[in-house]
This record gives sequence, structure tokens and C-alpha cells, in this order.
Amino acid sequence: MPQQWNQISVSQFLEINRLSSEDGVLNYKIDILCILTDKDVSYFEELQLDELNEFIKQLKWVQSEPSRRYKNKIDNYVLKPYSKLSLGEFIDLEHYFSSDYLDHFCHILALLYRRTSKNVYGDDIIEPYEYSPKDRLDWYLDYPITDVYGLIPEYLKYRENFTNTYTNLLSDVVTDDEVLEDADEIKEQKREQQKQKFAWESTIMALCNDDLSKFNSILEMPVVLVFNILGMKKTLD
Repeated sequence: MPQQWNQISVSQFLEINRLSSEDGVLNYKIDILCILTDKDVSYFEELQLDELNEFIKQLKWVQSEPSRRYKNKIDNYVLKPYSKLSLGEFIDLEHYFSSDYLDHFCHILALLYRRTSKNVYGDDIIEPYEYSPKDRLDWYLDYPITDVYGLIPEYLKYRENFTNTYTNLLSDVVTDDEVLEDADEIKEQKREQQKQKFAWESTIMALCNDDLSKFNSILEMPVVLVFNILGMKKTLD
């Protein structure tokens, strides 16, 4: 049976994280054992209690977090530096991280790890973002979780720094659970929610002066450059 995270695949890690202890702690631990050993639940249910406890004692490491290290290259796939993310890539990552990012873990891996090629000068060129991560969700399932897990906290740190740098350009959202009693405030809340629903589209259309033919060109621009331009425009307006 595996004894540490570097013996666990991305697929097994995600299976474990989807488990719930609602049916009791013992059933929860048996489910983990089934994932780690690839045995049926009946195998553990038929064990004597002392034998089962011996297995459960070996699960303490599962309660810890995997190593925060990660590989910049796994086989033929290279991690795209966060500093070189395009606006379109950043928007998709915002979507993946806005809820439970572990639900979108493979989407994130598929977006960040890219194939590379050489240009005529011999320099490495990262594969352009002209594919859907949905088509690559099973590409990374068999890699050890310790090869890739660390890029999650690393991106969260990058995201926090980015938000702090451009905080005056990122819209504040009125949360759905805020209770408002004034009728005018309720109307304003609804208007803000509608605006927020299309916030990125509105920002891009403003940058391309409502010329839809330039929409994709804006998405391909470096996200840092886009926000620097937005900051300049806000200062000059």
C-alpha cells in the first residue's frame, strides 16, 4: 500500500478529495483504502477489526498536504510561466479558481502545461492557446500528484499579488448573500450583478473600440500588458 504522496497519481488524489465522511469516519477510511489498494470494499469489510485497524493506522499521511514542489517539465509538456499568461488564459484560470479549483484541477493542468517546438532560430516556442482544456483532461491523470500539486499554491500566490497590484481595476462584486432591504439598493444590486456577468466581455470590447474583429487579438495579449493599458486609460480619463 502507498505510504506517501509521491506514490499517488493525480487520479487517485482527486478521487480521495471527492470522498465525504457523511456516512461515517470508518466508511470514509475504507473508501480511501479501496482507492489506494485498488481492492473492493468487501475485502476490508470482511477483515477482523484488528486487521482493519492495522490498515487504517497507515493512513495518517493522507491527512497531510502533498509537497508544494512541482515540475516545470513533465515528459514533453512545459509549464507556461505565469508572467507570460495571456488575457484569455488568465480569464479561464479565474473561472477555474473562482469555485473549488480541485474540481477543475485537470483543466488547470491542461491549460498551464504545453507542448513546445523550435522556431527557425532554434528558440523554444510554447504551444498557442488554440485548444480546449476539456479535450486534454485525461492527459495528466497518471502522473504523480507530487509532480504538479505545487503549481496550485504557487498560482494562488501569483493571483493574490496580481490582485493587489491591480486592485483598483478589478471590479468589486456585491455578494448574493448580502441582505438588502431598500428597493433602490436591490435594483442597483441586480444591475451590478448583470454588469459583472459580462464584465470581461465589456472590458475587451472597450479595448477594441467595439470592433469585434479585434476581440481575439485582445485575448491573446499578455494579461499584464492589458491591465497596464487599463490603468493608463483610467488615469488619463
